[in-house]
Amino acid sequence: MENKILVRNLENNIWKMFVYIFTGRRAYISILSIYFLTLPNTTANMLGLFSGIGNLVAFLFEIPSGYFADRFGHKKTLVLSKVLMLFSTSSFIFVQNFYGFALGSICMSVSFAFTSGTNSAFMQETLEKLNRGKEYSKLMGRIRGNVSLASVILIILLPFLTKIDIIWPFYVSLFLDILGLIVVFSFVDPKNKIKISKDKIKSITRIFKDTRKLNFLPFAVFVSAISGFVIAESVFRYVYLETLGYPIAWVGFVFGLSRLVWFFVGRYAYLIEEYFTMRQLLIFELFFFPFYFFIVAYFDNPYLIASIIIIVIGYMWGRAQLIESHILNNHISDKNYKATTISIKNQIELLFQFIVPFTIGFIMNYSYELGYIVLGIFLFVILTVSFFFINKKELAS
Repeated sequence: MENKILVRNLENNIWKMFVYIFTGRRAYISILSIYFLTLPNTTANMLGLFSGIGNLVAFLFEIPSGYFADRFGHKKTLVLSKVLMLFSTSSFIFVQNFYGFALGSICMSVSFAFTSGTNSAFMQETLEKLNRGKEYSKLMGRIRGNVSLASVILIILLPFLTKIDIIWPFYVSLFLDILGLIVVFSFVDPKNKIKISKDKIKSITRIFKDTRKLNFLPFAVFVSAISGFVIAESVFRYVYLETLGYPIAWVGFVFGLSRLVWFFVGRYAYLIEEYFTMRQLLIFELFFFPFYFFIVAYFDNPYLIASIIIIVIGYMWGRAQLIESHILNNHISDKNYKATTISIKNQIELLFQFIVPFTIGFIMNYSYELGYIVLGIFLFVILTVSFFFINKKELAS
């Protein structure tokens, strides 16, 4: 009887993870800067400053947060992440000045860092406890796909609340943060509460060395370069569309429809895993993503480019759980440090996100078309070199 109750409670973790991820989405991001500039004594320079502080904190906390999660518990870390997100939204609402927004940005970045890798490790452990470990890609794909679909609705509806008051979307997010905090407390921890003995405790450096033995770094560089380049390019994406004559009012459709593609790809990404090997997927992406940059540079029809962006962005996020599943099944040297290993991959991605905008910005200032061509060339070179070092046997399954 007790076993059945435990199984039922563990199964409830699956739908609760949907609520957890959904309540963590920041649908107000598109109006955060507008809200900030409506406050007295604020400038665009301050906007860039508090945003930059948040990005720096995200970079610094990525790997330590994963290590913290593995050492002190994934559920505890997910709870801490929700508490920090609650502080972040509260800071935006109740401390209406630069320091409040800087604090909110820091709390948000640390919250994302604590979630990154931890929710994946938590779900993998839940499914393994239920003897459903092989269903990770399928279930996480559905969860994230459904979250993306729900997020589209939230992204579209929240701005309408600004007609009442620009603060209202933030109150909605505050309610969702409270809901998320309640749900995360109700998670059932799938791991037995057994402390790791001192002789088995590993440092981050030791874990990093262990992943090298499993040929993790080339694979991590490959997948991180793709997401890092595409995310970094988003800084210039909508400005470029505008210069080509794309209506600003329609930018939200690009943002929203990419999440609709994410929904469909994420929901059926497990079919890719069933019919194609990881090697075949990486060969496809070796050409697919650099080609995306070349197409954007070649065509000057903003509606065609917007359609391509929707497909590429939606596909990239939709197939993300396949990458996580591969890491969890092939690159974890010690099952006690799953979140740390995923965080190493995310740290490399953040490094690309940090470097690319600075290096390509000078070229974009001269010509967007040339900038996109350079992005495509550099990405193709990085992917080709890293693919050469990936263990081909490891990609056969």
